[in-house]
Amino acid sequence: MLTSPAIAEFLDRAVQRLPGIRDQLNEADSRLGDGDTGMTVARVMEAMRAASVGLPADTGQALAVVARAASQASGSSLASVVTIGLMAAAKTARGRETVDRAGVAALLQVAIDAITARSGAGLGDKTVLDSLDAIRAELAGHDPAAPDTGTGVAAPDTGTGVAADAARRALCAFRDRPSKLGRARVYGDRSIGFDDPGMLAACLILDAAAGR
Repeated sequence: MLTSPAIAEFLDRAVQRLPGIRDQLNEADSRLGDGDTGMTVARVMEAMRAASVGLPADTGQALAVVARAASQASGSSLASVVTIGLMAAAKTARGRETVDRAGVAALLQVAIDAITARSGAGLGDKTVLDSLDAIRAELAGHDPAAPDTGTGVAAPDTGTGVAADAARRALCAFRDRPSKLGRARVYGDRSIGFDDPGMLAACLILDAAAGR
């Protein structure tokens, strides 16, 4: 179930692991970009966590609160994507205190559609959109074709654990594809074999929130 307390707990768990996440993301981004994705993600996550204290019970309103915090924390393209997705989901969830697994999948579809419409990114471009779509499909009960993570770790029976595994599969599936958007696209086929920093961020944050 997605609820205001669940949002706050998710952010709290993820932020506890931020130093390691920040360093891994900066290193990954140094291969395809400016090397600052980790710092951007840290600022956004810390701002969202601070805003999550005393969230309203309405899940839609809670999502809007953390979305505004993300927007104010950074003017980066990644923060904009997070804000667009969260605000779109917030409008759909407004008036509901709980959202079940199928409902979360529907919110993710709304977020994907909004990000696609406003950012110019599309599925298959090797961006965080592909991670969101993999999570949406898993939560909706349809697992898109993707290679196994090879970790040998079974998914915890929680929505966050399921989402983390889906994000990991997407990361692995797209690693050997070229980047088609953002600064990384200029590398063309040389981006093959490298993780997209946005996709890696989704994976690491979900792992942290799942207690891995």
